[in-house]
Amino acid sequence: MSVIARSSVTDALEDHISDVRRVLTEISSDDLARVVEVILDAHRQMRHVYIIGNGGSASTASHFACDLSKATVTGNHPRLRVTSLTDNVALLTAWANDSSYDAVFAEQLVNLLDPGDVVIAISASGKSPNVLAAIAAAHSRGAVTMAMVGFTGGPLKHMVDVAVHVPSHSYGVVEDCHLVLEHAITAAMRGALAD
Repeated sequence: MSVIARSSVTDALEDHISDVRRVLTEISSDDLARVVEVILDAHRQMRHVYIIGNGGSASTASHFACDLSKATVTGNHPRLRVTSLTDNVALLTAWANDSSYDAVFAEQLVNLLDPGDVVIAISASGKSPNVLAAIAAAHSRGAVTMAMVGFTGGPLKHMVDVAVHVPSHSYGVVEDCHLVLEHAITAAMRGALAD
């Protein structure tokens, strides 16, 4: 690799990491605390938490559901009930094929949601039609809604009960921060449930 190319690669790496560090300091800790409070309340009431997202946010939804389900197990306390709606490929593709991709999460929620359950949407743009449709369905069924968003937050930021906004217009930075936030929320939940 040439000296110029190596310098360019190093600059890109340092810029991305620097952006992630900077943006993390700009995220509202009050909003994060509200997310933890809502999930703790759902746990106390034995409600279910559902998590949704597309693309990179779909993998974050799966990761978040895994962490909340397993990494919060402490002692003999009741466990969190958490499901990522991104994980059933057969059901996702059936709804996408037979109805529309815009319905893949909303239709699952119609089957599953009870009043007081929680739906967490993860979306960098806050504009994904299937995510917006799912939040509308969640509201109609009496669920509590939360979102992790980036960019301007899009319509999603204003549709949910609690939003955590990552103030960046870079998909990579937003998605990296969403992963950091899900780990922070999981750590806070584990600490709270261990008390």
